[in-house]
Amino acid sequence: MGRFRHGFLSCKQKQKIASIRKGQNIRQTARTVLLDHAYTTSYPSSSYKQPDLSNFINEEVIDENNVNITSDDSWRNGRRVVELGVLADHLAACKQCGLPLSLQNCLNITTCGLAAVLKVLCVNQSCKNINAIPTGKQHNRIWDVNTKLATASIHTGLGERQVNGFLSTLNIPPVSHRMFDQRQNEIGTILEEIAEKSMNEWTEKEKSMTKECSGNDDITVAVDAGWQKRGSGRSYDSLTGHCSMIGTRTGMILDYSLRSRTCRVCVTARRMKKIPKVHTCRKNYSGSSKAMEADMVVQMVADARIKGK
Repeated sequence: MGRFRHGFLSCKQKQKIASIRKGQNIRQTARTVLLDHAYTTSYPSSSYKQPDLSNFINEEVIDENNVNITSDDSWRNGRRVVELGVLADHLAACKQCGLPLSLQNCLNITTCGLAAVLKVLCVNQSCKNINAIPTGKQHNRIWDVNTKLATASIHTGLGERQVNGFLSTLNIPPVSHRMFDQRQNEIGTILEEIAEKSMNEWTEKEKSMTKECSGNDDITVAVDAGWQKRGSGRSYDSLTGHCSMIGTRTGMILDYSLRSRTCRVCVTARRMKKIPKVHTCRKNYSGSSKAMEADMVVQMVADARIKGK
């Protein structure tokens, strides 16, 4: 459609323009898609009207076993992370009568982090079984997508607040602190094992490349440390620090070390005058933050001699 011309318009042109604008207004106001956020709306504030809810009746549906099977349309709102293959397999047949299920008969939803369980009613009058339909795969009763979320957060360096801010902007239900922390602990142990294996492999390659060039196994390394809180020039009080040992020939990390001056679990228990629960305490340092780098370098060199690096 071309642009509207300004200036003198004939009666036919005015009727055409009025017809076009009327059609545009009809298409805009006839939309039934639920808008996610206010900045996506194209409704004029003067023409949009709230629905009349004065005669609305919320009726609860009770089956013959006195079980409330009232449909909850909250599962229609927002977005979900769904594995289509898993959803299709579980909707293929009712677990009791074997008839196919329909997502239109979903009653409610139980959110489990990024995953969810849908309660779908079987329309067979002699069955009426409420099937629990998962939206993704699990391992040891743990949702795969939640473990993947923790892995992605560690890979990208995002914390819980940044992840929930990202999810809420996408209109995806946010995750809880407890779940997020548990999944990070789960994946953290595995990542440490993979890192140890990788460092051993690159150490052997560093030794072989050094032997080819100089004829001995005495490798040369460089170290670099960092802190999670930037110093102000007068005060250096970061509670944690990290340091890595890098091979000069491969350019890969051969070893790493961490220092932590505090443990949240121990601090909380001390404040409440209780005995700390059984946990993996990460506190391994009590000196100043500026001395962390030298302490970590000494430890990595000593560990390298013990391991025969």
